[in-house]
Amino acid sequence: MYDSVEDKLLWERFLSGDDKAYTFFYKKYVKELFSYGMKFTLDRELVKDCIQDVFVKIYCNRSTLNKTDHVKLYLFISLKNTLFNIFQKDKSSYRIDTIEPVFSTEYSIEDRMIADEQEEERKEKMNRILDSLTPRQKEVIYYRYVEGMELTDICELMDMNYQSVQNLIQRAIKKIKVAFSEKDNPVLSIKSISHCL
Repeated sequence: MYDSVEDKLLWERFLSGDDKAYTFFYKKYVKELFSYGMKFTLDRELVKDCIQDVFVKIYCNRSTLNKTDHVKLYLFISLKNTLFNIFQKDKSSYRIDTIEPVFSTEYSIEDRMIADEQEEERKEKMNRILDSLTPRQKEVIYYRYVEGMELTDICELMDMNYQSVQNLIQRAIKKIKVAFSEKDNPVLSIKSISHCL
């Protein structure tokens, strides 16, 4: 997940006090950040508030922020940390009673309108496959195949070492392959499953 040269230059302009660059980043990433935040909670207002907090914080602290080659990754990490700080204080924000919030994909699958029976059957198969993955496996598949992130970026975002991220991806893919082999699933692939995340 590498940002464009434009992002890098605009980030430097933002750090120097350019409000137009700040507005550019908000407009460019607010929808992606909202979609990402909704993977951890169904509380839309909480996600919106956390996004606002992230942008207010970077605006207020821009004179002390560092340059970055990965603006989007920086914003994702900031939002995830903001959400997790709230989750630690308010357990009602959790999806289930675990130590940390659970990355989930349910809402995006349920929101999709499937027109015909073949698509409905395909959706059911994908749901069964996704249900076989742990929340961390869903999360790593999302980062790798939906967001197209590099493994090093995933390591930073998930606070895991490189080998652990590789192992997590491999275990998720193995589970998906096992699910494929249960029945004839020629229409399914990692790519088609990742679109449901």
